[in-house]
Amino acid sequence: MRLSCQKASLLVLASTIACSDSTGPRTVSAHFVLQSINGRALPTYLAATPGPSTTIFSSTLTLDRSGNAVITEYRDDMLIGERTYTSTTTYTINGSKIEIAGQACLSYPDCIGQRAGTIFNNRLNLTINPRMDFPIVYEYRAAANLGYR
Repeated sequence: MRLSCQKASLLVLASTIACSDSTGPRTVSAHFVLQSINGRALPTYLAATPGPSTTIFSSTLTLDRSGNAVITEYRDDMLIGERTYTSTTTYTINGSKIEIAGQACLSYPDCIGQRAGTIFNNRLNLTINPRMDFPIVYEYRAAANLGYR
């Protein structure tokens, strides 16, 4: 006997809901390397601005099973010059969604802003300060296979 399209769709929807959020790990041990920002290969500007801009040369994101996230970024800030910044914060994973805690940032060297994104197929896409009008999306790739699909 064949299932109608409507019944099949309902089955797929129920399976998706049943297998979301609680089945995935809340924390992982992983290391990610930045591949691009908003689809632009590195090195690239952080955001389009009039005049000089910040250039990002590289970035890594390390997650540990204790829920800590360490972001290290090598960049050329227009007023400060080339520097490496390291920020340590916490993260949570809910299904394929990840949130990295942040604080209100007055300047990047002092803090890391809120970041939210998804982990899928060994890729991690993080949006910096997701409530901004013009999102900045960091596109990372796992340094090793995480088994996310």
